[in-house]
Amino acid sequence: MSQIKSPEKKRPRKSLSLSKNRTSGSPKSKTSKSSTIEALFKNAPPAKLSCPLCKELVPRFGISRHMDESCPKANNDEKDVILIEDDDCVISNVPRSQPQEDNTSIATTTEVTVRPSAKLDKNEKQISPYFNKNGPISNIPNELPILKSAASRSLSSRLTRKYQTRKVKRDLSKDVNPPVPVEESGHTEGSTQDTSDVKNSTLHTETILKIEENRQKQIIDNIYQSIDCCSNSSECIDKVKSAKELHSAKLEECTFLGANHGKISEHGNLCGDSTALCKQYDKKANMSSPDDKSPLHPLVDSNVLDEFSKPFYDEDYQNKGENIENGTDSSMRESTNEDSRHPYYLRNFLMVLNTIMECDDDMSLFNEADCSTLTSFFKLSAGSQKLYVRLFQRKLNWIKVNKIEYSEIGSDLVPFIEELVQNKFLQSDSELQELSEALDLLPAPELKTLAKGFHLANATAQKQQLVDEFLRLSRQRSFFSMGKNQLGIAAVILKKCKQLIGRAVRVCREPRAVFSRVLLLFSLTDSMEVEEAAGGGQSQLSTVLMVNMGRVIFPPYTVSKTTRIFQDREDLMRYESAMHKLVELVVTMTNGNWKEAHLLYQNAGKDWDELTSDVVLRHHESLPVYLRSFTFGWVYTRIRSRGVEILQRLHLYSEAVDLLQTLLSQHVYCPDSRGRWWDRLVLNLHQHLKCTEKAIGFIMEGLSDPFVRTGHKLSLYQRAVRMRESPSCKKFHHMFSDLPKLEVDDVPHVTIKGKLYPNTGMGKSVFLMEDITGDLGEDNSVSTVMCSVEELALAHYRDQGFDQGIHGEGSTFSTLYGLLMWDIIFMEGIPDVFRNSYQSFPLDLYTDCFFENRREAVETRLRLLEESCPETLVQMIADVWSAHEGEAGALVSWERFTSLQQAQSLVSCFGGPFLSGVCKIMSKDIRHCRGGLPDLVIWNMQTKQYKLVEVKGPTDRLSHKQMVWLHELNKLGATVEVCHVVAIGAKSNRLN
Repeated sequence: MSQIKSPEKKRPRKSLSLSKNRTSGSPKSKTSKSSTIEALFKNAPPAKLSCPLCKELVPRFGISRHMDESCPKANNDEKDVILIEDDDCVISNVPRSQPQEDNTSIATTTEVTVRPSAKLDKNEKQISPYFNKNGPISNIPNELPILKSAASRSLSSRLTRKYQTRKVKRDLSKDVNPPVPVEESGHTEGSTQDTSDVKNSTLHTETILKIEENRQKQIIDNIYQSIDCCSNSSECIDKVKSAKELHSAKLEECTFLGANHGKISEHGNLCGDSTALCKQYDKKANMSSPDDKSPLHPLVDSNVLDEFSKPFYDEDYQNKGENIENGTDSSMRESTNEDSRHPYYLRNFLMVLNTIMECDDDMSLFNEADCSTLTSFFKLSAGSQKLYVRLFQRKLNWIKVNKIEYSEIGSDLVPFIEELVQNKFLQSDSELQELSEALDLLPAPELKTLAKGFHLANATAQKQQLVDEFLRLSRQRSFFSMGKNQLGIAAVILKKCKQLIGRAVRVCREPRAVFSRVLLLFSLTDSMEVEEAAGGGQSQLSTVLMVNMGRVIFPPYTVSKTTRIFQDREDLMRYESAMHKLVELVVTMTNGNWKEAHLLYQNAGKDWDELTSDVVLRHHESLPVYLRSFTFGWVYTRIRSRGVEILQRLHLYSEAVDLLQTLLSQHVYCPDSRGRWWDRLVLNLHQHLKCTEKAIGFIMEGLSDPFVRTGHKLSLYQRAVRMRESPSCKKFHHMFSDLPKLEVDDVPHVTIKGKLYPNTGMGKSVFLMEDITGDLGEDNSVSTVMCSVEELALAHYRDQGFDQGIHGEGSTFSTLYGLLMWDIIFMEGIPDVFRNSYQSFPLDLYTDCFFENRREAVETRLRLLEESCPETLVQMIADVWSAHEGEAGALVSWERFTSLQQAQSLVSCFGGPFLSGVCKIMSKDIRHCRGGLPDLVIWNMQTKQYKLVEVKGPTDRLSHKQMVWLHELNKLGATVEVCHVVAIGAKSNRLN
């Protein structure tokens, strides 16, 4: 094959970078050769350079070492002299007559001349006043040493000086004695020359220490001068920050002084405290010298200087876990300084732990293993603590490591995960042995890929179907798995799953249980029903967060703990276990899984049967009723009360009746539920089991029960009246001879019409109403809006002249009650009603103990309200409103009224006698009386007329509680009525 030959003379190419001065005919200059890219890589730097002193060629990267060690002119330079003039000593660099073999010792190249006034005794130690804790500040020298240097300073001398200083720092930072140079004659360290060298080294190190002290003093003086020279606080802070940066730079140069703890020994070892220099700033900030004429500027925040002089590490925080392990209670009671750099969730978590640790009764509920868990947590690094709190607040499931991302903790969380795994706070994927958990951890695409590998019939099905198929496959027995060393199908599937999952972790159950009990004790007054079973104390930490952010403010009160609720650790663990069972049962019932809920109820019933003979139940009876609700007996009673509903849903009425009789046979737990239990017992016997005689007998017992209140008592009475008048119960007529008479007066009823929105849902009725407040359309037509029956009734009464109206039901009256009785609700001197700092109401509020504990104060306030004129009532509302607006009071809803003036206008219409009567009813039994109040409160501000209206839709009817309240309000002199809304239009006929 012929090849194309290149021409002998190639045409010159144009360079990528042409010089403007170059012409086409001019020869190429020297720079043009290196202007191309090829020349850039060909022109390598020379391998050797010429020494600027001796002109000897040395390796390029060894020029500094040559000048420091082997350059003859650098070693013979006698002009490099450093003079330090001070009242105490003069240090000069004097050449030695004898050759030195070890250049690492300053004593071999430096001669120290000490003036007579600065001479010390042989055994006396020279300590700088900056490092003398007991010495006065006034002993600090006022003038800095004057540094004088020779005029001719070569690069070699400066590099040599820095090199020697670095070597001295390395030697002084070691924990061993500095090496002593050996003379050519063979003398050891016992010779006179060696002893003088050691003394010279000791004096030199002391001098270096003094120099660094003077530098730090100069920095402090600069700070105070910066503060005094300005009057603007922002300028002060900026100058303090700049001085702080200068201090940090200088501090890096002298950190070698604090490499080891100790003092200057007679052999010259320097072992300073790492925080000694910083402590001098504390002395400077707290003490002022008599000669100091620059006091601290008042505009400067002292926290800035505190942060400036803060030690390098917090010893109290590091020793917190060790003190817990050693059992020292004093460390638990010390308040830990929260680091502002910690995120909110870690600060809140640590605050909860410290709060429980400060209480001796609470800490007695934890054994040594639990305290060891708390100790280990305090010993973790800050990043590991942050990560654990984050994972603790998540559900107790396996999590892929590559799915754990928290940018505020760090970009790489693997070191923190490793630390948590080593300290047994997290489980690694080696402990993942449940196939169902591994399958749930896989996403749908990877699960489908795994299904194809195992040749499942429907590999493209939904995830849950694939999981069920894999579990079904894992339960099959394989012929090849008969041998001892052969893996089963389940093990093979699990191995493949773990390969696809990669690395995964899960929070260990034992440490998590310890922290859960801590949170349970901290928020004992909060309800756990709103918390999911695996929430891990999220609601408690959220409450603390809202308080720290200022979004929630609790009323001021005094925490008092005089009664011990839990006797021992087992008692607390039983309560915790019962609470989690209750939460799980409630969640299952909410989801409508009644068969599963029935199984949970049966298991809880077996656990309760084993505890009925426990001696701790006697302690429960001795507790007041508002503390008895925090016992496991109370919680199991609530579980069995829920079991009644489960049995009725499954049409097991005989078992429900037996369970209700068991609940009613005891009077210790849940006495406020007895009215509901009696009502359900009679209903099941009469309606479902057709046991009329038993039903009548239980009606009579229920009416005589003192814990049956308001609506439940009226319900039992009305049922007895219907049974007495029924022809089928004539033979039991004699059983009603002792029936107590309990009747309520009827109130006026009115009827209004409304156009019903034609929806087919099962919710509340929706009506159509003309919006007269809106703007007219283009054709002057009025727009139509959807509204509720209450809003339709408000529009009706607005047309009748009532310019003010609130649809608040019971919250309107409870808010007024809370405002008028605020100081009595949160009064001091009642033990155990406030047990932590995050309560919106006392624990006895919803019990009969509330009135008994405050009887005198309540009766006095009721008489005051009854005798008060409208002006006094208005002033009482204004005082409480201005003093406590926005605080979290359980009965007060600050959004119920649009303004203070609206609340004042309503109480002026109500009057003192009416408000006194309502407050009396609510004080005696606010738990049962907070419901059933009328829906609407309407009034006219000019005429001072008001009306209380209960609104009922087309399919609604009055409850027994509403009947009782309408009767009581009517007796107090209020104008009450029931407003029935009748539907008109296409759907009204169907409703009728």
